[in-house]
Amino acid sequence: MPKQEGVFRFKGTLKGKCYYQLNGEYIMRKAVGPSRERINTDPAFSNVKSNNQEFAAASKLSKAVRQGLGYNAMRFKDSYMAGRLTGCCRKIIQKGSGLLGQREANLHNHPTALIGFQLKKDVPLEHIYTAKLETNSNTSRHQIDIKIPKTNSNHHNHKPLNATHFQLTAALSLVSNLQWIPNLNAYQPTHSALHTLSVTNQTQPLLCKIEHLNINIPLQISTTAELPNTIAITVWLGITYLNLDDGNIIPLQSPKAMACIAVR
Repeated sequence: MPKQEGVFRFKGTLKGKCYYQLNGEYIMRKAVGPSRERINTDPAFSNVKSNNQEFAAASKLSKAVRQGLGYNAMRFKDSYMAGRLTGCCRKIIQKGSGLLGQREANLHNHPTALIGFQLKKDVPLEHIYTAKLETNSNTSRHQIDIKIPKTNSNHHNHKPLNATHFQLTAALSLVSNLQWIPNLNAYQPTHSALHTLSVTNQTQPLLCKIEHLNINIPLQISTTAELPNTIAITVWLGITYLNLDDGNIIPLQSPKAMACIAVR
């Protein structure tokens, strides 16, 4: 280990270096944090352990949303989407009941933390497409309808000059709440059969330059199982622009956006 040099010797940690005395010598080494074993067993690190457990739950919750979105998450996301979504899920867990480190992870505890979440942060859906949106569900929540009473050319901001059409993509991602299971020492979904279940539907390509009335995009969940309150249905809407060229409709790379518009 390197020894401290110079006239002044001291003990402590400074700028990532640890200074201490060993066998009469003053030693300097790179500072390291506590081991995983110490965090898990030392009562002095109980809060660190609890926060780590809830961060793991937030990661699982975020992954479940992304799995439910499937290919849509890949189409519309930016490079930091997963991390941003995990941070959002961490806020949701902080609203859950229970002890620190064991609080339930249920989207219904704080739905506004997720509503408005953009898969691509720098391209918010509401900045590109400004038409009024409505979401409705039947009593059993097995069908969600996204309705757009009216849309016209004025509702398209930042539309590419060569865009002739637009297409709306609607998606559902079902997420079970996660509960801490002591004997497994981990968070697990309470309804694994419904966890990450997904539905996607799209409109036909629609002309940008004309008015469209009463667009309805139904999303039917293909299960007869009851959807308890511990299952959250995240509702997403995205937009892409297209160009009609020699009879072929070709998707344009940008701008495109998708956001969470409701949690049911």
